[in-house]
Amino acid sequence: MSAAPSLDIVVVTRNTRGLTLRCAAAVLTPRSGPQLHLIVVDNGSSDGTAESIRERWPEATVLRNEANIGFARACNQGARAGDGDYILFLNSDAFPRRGALERLVSFLGAHPEHSAAAGLLVDVGTERPQVGFAVRGFPTLATQVALLVGLERVWPENPVSRRQTVPDFDYGRTQDVAAQPAGACLACRRASFEAVGGFDEAFYYWFEDVDLVIRLQERGPIAFVHDAVFDHVGGGTFSGWHRPQVVRARYSSLLYFFAKHHSPGAQLGLRVVVGALAAARLVPLAVTPKRAGAYRDVLRMAINGSQAPRRTRA
Repeated sequence: MSAAPSLDIVVVTRNTRGLTLRCAAAVLTPRSGPQLHLIVVDNGSSDGTAESIRERWPEATVLRNEANIGFARACNQGARAGDGDYILFLNSDAFPRRGALERLVSFLGAHPEHSAAAGLLVDVGTERPQVGFAVRGFPTLATQVALLVGLERVWPENPVSRRQTVPDFDYGRTQDVAAQPAGACLACRRASFEAVGGFDEAFYYWFEDVDLVIRLQERGPIAFVHDAVFDHVGGGTFSGWHRPQVVRARYSSLLYFFAKHHSPGAQLGLRVVVGALAAARLVPLAVTPKRAGAYRDVLRMAINGSQAPRRTRA
């Protein structure tokens, strides 16, 4: 009899103790199916997350960093701590429903040509898919400019933003995706993950999952598995961040992503738009020095071009 497939579940957390405990409880509920190994990477939490996990689930592996080393580095750290056939990268605010983990592993086992598979993210306690987040189009200059200038807010049905939010995606059937499933719940074949070099650790937070998906697709298709359902709170990781931290991290990662995956023309176009928006926001923000300082940094990034995403304490 062949051994059951093994699944490493990597959860990166920082000061989300309650959510992480709920995630761990959902993951480690007794079940049949794949051999599970929960790996929690604590990015310097001050709320006792690591200690609570160790106390309640001694079978889990807990890695505690003294500082916030970023999401990409922490995910790679967690992946190296396991040796499962498959790796599921799961946000601390995502909770698998009964059978979800088994269905992801079963799909990858039955489809060896696929490099990865994603589950269905729904609003907690509902059957409502998180449309616009669970599956998104890959970032283009047009879609990012539309997002940056707030076109979705004033014209939700505009054709440019729809290419990013893919509102017509059929969440009711399993299918391959030519888009980006959310990194909040992404299972991949360990061999594929290692072959592409894992996460690019030049990213700090944001766009590291998009970059990984693009590279994984070079190894094989990525599927959306409709009946692998996960409740997802959303935003748990960044709830404690201050606005200047968000601004620096998000814009630096966006500029780096474009430098890595887009043409020089698209990079220049994005830099012009980002720089103009940052400059425009400096005037009304003059009375808030920290936020103004963040936008001055963004303006410098846009002028100077690509560099590794800015690491900011959070």
